[in-house]
Amino acid sequence: MTVEGTAAHSAKRFSSLALWFCAFCSPTAYCLLLLGVHRLQLHPPPAIVIVLLFFLISVVALLVCERVAWSSSQTRARRIAWMLFTLVAMLLQVGVLLGIVLVAIQAAIGYAQ
Repeated sequence: MTVEGTAAHSAKRFSSLALWFCAFCSPTAYCLLLLGVHRLQLHPPPAIVIVLLFFLISVVALLVCERVAWSSSQTRARRIAWMLFTLVAMLLQVGVLLGIVLVAIQAAIGYAQ
């Protein structure tokens, strides 16, 4: 393999990793954006839009991450391992975010009463 080929391969792997990381962090970024909207006391969109976007962003992020994991690995075993890692990590991330949202809702309801 030539130096140019190695550099091109490294650049492709780096761009795949960057795309995977951005897609992976997008549900968290969405929640932080909603938190910023709340802190700035801006008028938020309707609740149904917020919930639908949360789940849509999570599903699209999972699909993008899985596609990147599948296309970037050489062997089938690595592809499956990266896909399983991505699935478990995304489920954990979304579960933690949902837990935080539920605790915040319970605190807001308890504080109002």
